[in-house]
Amino acid sequence: MECEYFEHVAQYQIAVCKRCRHGVIPSQIQGHLQRVHRVKLQQAEEIAERVGSWPRVAEYASKIAVPKESVPLINELPVYNNRLLCQVEPACRQILRSKGVMRNHWKTAHSWSVAGKGGRPSRVAGRRVQARIQQGARAVYCQRLFVQGQGSQFFEVQPSSQEEEGARSVPADGNAAWAQVGEAMEQAWENVKRRAQSTIREGERDEVNPWVERTQWLPYLVGMERADLMACIEEPVAEPDPRSDNEAEPVEAAIWAAMDGLTRFSQSSVIERVGIFVRLEAIRTEKQQTQFKPLQPYMDKEAIVKHTRPWQQVLIFFARTQKEHGWKSPQYRLKRRQREAWEALVHKAERAAGGEAEERETEADEQMDKEADHNLETDKEMEVDETDQATEAAPDQSAASARPKKLSRIQKACLEFCIALLDHRITRREYDSPLVCALAVLGVKEEGWKGPEQYPPILSAVIKTARFMVVQQGLELSGADLADLRDSGEETDDFDNSAYDSGPSPSPRRRPKGCLQLVQQMMDRFMVRGSHGPMQWMLDLRTYGLKIHYNTTSRGHVEWSGDE
Repeated sequence: MECEYFEHVAQYQIAVCKRCRHGVIPSQIQGHLQRVHRVKLQQAEEIAERVGSWPRVAEYASKIAVPKESVPLINELPVYNNRLLCQVEPACRQILRSKGVMRNHWKTAHSWSVAGKGGRPSRVAGRRVQARIQQGARAVYCQRLFVQGQGSQFFEVQPSSQEEEGARSVPADGNAAWAQVGEAMEQAWENVKRRAQSTIREGERDEVNPWVERTQWLPYLVGMERADLMACIEEPVAEPDPRSDNEAEPVEAAIWAAMDGLTRFSQSSVIERVGIFVRLEAIRTEKQQTQFKPLQPYMDKEAIVKHTRPWQQVLIFFARTQKEHGWKSPQYRLKRRQREAWEALVHKAERAAGGEAEERETEADEQMDKEADHNLETDKEMEVDETDQATEAAPDQSAASARPKKLSRIQKACLEFCIALLDHRITRREYDSPLVCALAVLGVKEEGWKGPEQYPPILSAVIKTARFMVVQQGLELSGADLADLRDSGEETDDFDNSAYDSGPSPSPRRRPKGCLQLVQQMMDRFMVRGSHGPMQWMLDLRTYGLKIHYNTTSRGHVEWSGDE
């Protein structure tokens, strides 16, 4: 199907439209087919996906090397024989369409003039001017890969004898010439619109819709290239792919995989390791709120993969903007705790990318875990007052359920950084939060912004995954708190008979905080409305977007089933 519209020029890594006879980058194929060739949306998407999977097709025009010297003719592209090549300086390979434009180029680029002085030249001086014109430029056959944007400059080619006779040259008759002028004007207008869409520009107040005004994406991302922002949140590859030019990013790929594993582990903890009270706390959106429906896990494997992706994109945004890069990126500032957590995560990712295996737990840690399990079983026996039959059934149930394995070290570092991003109190502007800055990039599209129909589901995925991580953090901290008390020699019993002693009152014994208490504190601190953090920004923006979505009449869609 794709071969009907496009052909592959592997030498220059481009896909050429057969009907228009110019290159089209993969990200613009769908729009090109719909706008120029009136192809239906579903078919255009399928063709764009297939062409994008071709080997050696550059994803962006910036990755294509335009020839700087004379090269053999490219049969898939048209040949122009009415262009001028600048020869004032050997390094200048500028090809322009007319003598007037070339004279302006000589003046601005080379400070060179054919006449040398003003006024009308004499007959002798005129001949000298013509000689200087011939010296400064020569007519060439040329082609170009694209008709607009980067990579659309002309380059010299060496045509065969048939092309020299005009078999493949641009038509010179009147009707064909006017048709070509019309096409050129249309392409120029498309170029103006595309440039305005590719670079985020400051718009007038009355041109910005209420949704973008509410998100404040425009003033934060103004002046940046949409293609660069979208590329910085793409999934990294751990090893180079011979079918593409993507560079291997092993550290970034390790962080991407760690976030996936952390989300899966946290969801398993919500299912297997906590009860209804913790899940009711984790679902709250307000302080002092009573919920009756607990936090629910995702239904299937594909759902968790899909809903983990926004958090993966957030982390990969920081990974690619924290290192040196050659494109203009959004400005943000990490707080000290966030900076330390990020450096720890990068360190663990570098070790994982280097092939170092996770260190095994020491014998002391294993012994600590066994003692913790024994103490927890003892507490349960003291607190639970049930029948003998229920008491005997409990060991069978605990034995049947395998104890979940622990988080890896890189997953723990990933959890710490995500919690540090969430635990950020905003005192002036919402974009003082690095998490809000990263989420703004997730709202960028190739042409425009993700609106109230597309962005709230992304926020919902980020919010729900954050709740999973808060529960997991509560489990991690509750285990660490119990270990600290045990190391200090303090008792962890809930009953204290010191009030009945005749001696002086001892210092009060600190009771360990359980997962429920820790989750409750974290929820009140940075996970509910009123906390003035990134979570409140997400909750309020999601509510605003859903309100627009459900109160706005959407466009109608008509689909055909066969002839009906």
